[in-house]
Amino acid sequence: MEVRGRAPLAARPPEPAVNRLLLVVGDASPETVRLALHGHPRRVHVVATTVVGPLAWLSNAEDDALLEAEMRAIDAERALSGLVEVTSAAGPVDPVEAASAALASFPAGDIFVGGSAADDTLGRALSRLGLPVTYVGPPAGRRARVNREIRELAGGRNPGSVLALIVGMNVALMVAGIGLSLLALLVLWLLGVY
Repeated sequence: MEVRGRAPLAARPPEPAVNRLLLVVGDASPETVRLALHGHPRRVHVVATTVVGPLAWLSNAEDDALLEAEMRAIDAERALSGLVEVTSAAGPVDPVEAASAALASFPAGDIFVGGSAADDTLGRALSRLGLPVTYVGPPAGRRARVNREIRELAGGRNPGSVLALIVGMNVALMVAGIGLSLLALLVLWLLGVY
């Protein structure tokens, strides 16, 4: 028996499958990572950026942050394993730099961004790459704003902030030096040496 008036399902052209770049900035739950499967991409390449805290950035201790990024990339790959062809890598602190480097070897049709340190302004910066950008997961929080400031300082994108940091650190060191000198004088005075 044949049904007339309708094209068979097999006659419909399949929707084009795209390669997707998933940029994980900070911690992301497996559920958030799986949101990158929206639209049924053919392949997904996960790049987990290095997220450096303020103290680690000031002390240039980024090795632990890079290891954490590698672990986040592996966790995201595991969350997508068996659902889609997936690869992963850790990336630098700057998500735009990480995405640009990944796109040099992985031809993606779009970029999905997720993670606790992904801020709202990241989409504008990523739009320079010429691909549509989609956020997945919960909205950006305080950690995302701190991470954005560190990225801007590290990249030298905001000269006013760099100058304010340098002046602020010098003032803080000067105040600490004066305070320690006064404390030493007080101790010497109490001991009767001065």
